[in-house]
Amino acid sequence: MPITIQERKYLKNKHKGGKNNSKGSTYENYYATYLIALYTHKYMAEIESVFLSSQLEYAFVDDLLVNETNTLLRTYHQLKNVAQLTWKSGKSCSLESDFKRQMEISTEKGETFKLKLIYSKVDSGVSAVPNNLSPFTTSEYFPACQSINQLILSYPPFKDAIKQIMVQQEVPDDELSGAASAILGAWNSVNQNNVSLQKISDIVYSKGKGYVNIKTYPTVVVSDKCKKILNQFGLTFRENGLKIYWFYGNLQGEVVWTDNTEQRLVDSNPTDIWNLIEVLS
Repeated sequence: MPITIQERKYLKNKHKGGKNNSKGSTYENYYATYLIALYTHKYMAEIESVFLSSQLEYAFVDDLLVNETNTLLRTYHQLKNVAQLTWKSGKSCSLESDFKRQMEISTEKGETFKLKLIYSKVDSGVSAVPNNLSPFTTSEYFPACQSINQLILSYPPFKDAIKQIMVQQEVPDDELSGAASAILGAWNSVNQNNVSLQKISDIVYSKGKGYVNIKTYPTVVVSDKCKKILNQFGLTFRENGLKIYWFYGNLQGEVVWTDNTEQRLVDSNPTDIWNLIEVLS
């Protein structure tokens, strides 16, 4: 059944309330950051094909939509950071009825879709999905934390999601927190309507250059002239993302590789390994 006039009025008010609440919605934005990392890892070679939108108009499950255009899968998310929550919760319409109507409408449209309820309390009553919703619906716990750093330290799935898109396999927590914060900042800087992962990555690249090194970045190329300088004292290195990672015996380090870095290395003309390491530090 198409959306009725009465339902349109309900959805308009629902959307208005969601937009007003989203201004300070830390919970929703942290979860969006988590999804951006997960889907970036999943679609590393085709991040231009995945789009995210928040606070959808005329949708019953409306907080966040992930549209995978290469598979045509649309995943609708409702996020609930409340202490007392059941599938019967709701003012004019229950959570269950919202999911039921979204399931009906998406089916009528011929969409390939999933519905997800995200909740913040471990022992929530919504962890079990009603049988009439279960063909298309799942529920997922995601904690409500006060900061990105708290999420990194206390929720391993979030930490792992950020870690798997970093260039280095072993990354300290403060760098993971910095990368997650850069993604969050990029998400908050756009209008959150049909935003591609590519756009998010581009913003993170432009704002976090030198501080955030994720796998979506193009790998720098060291000139032949600088390669000769780097190799002459037995130092080895590899390029990865924005940086080069160097090794000499038990010593190792990293440096953001730019045109200025190249010029500094050439101008310094190091005479021994210690001069070279000083330039790279």
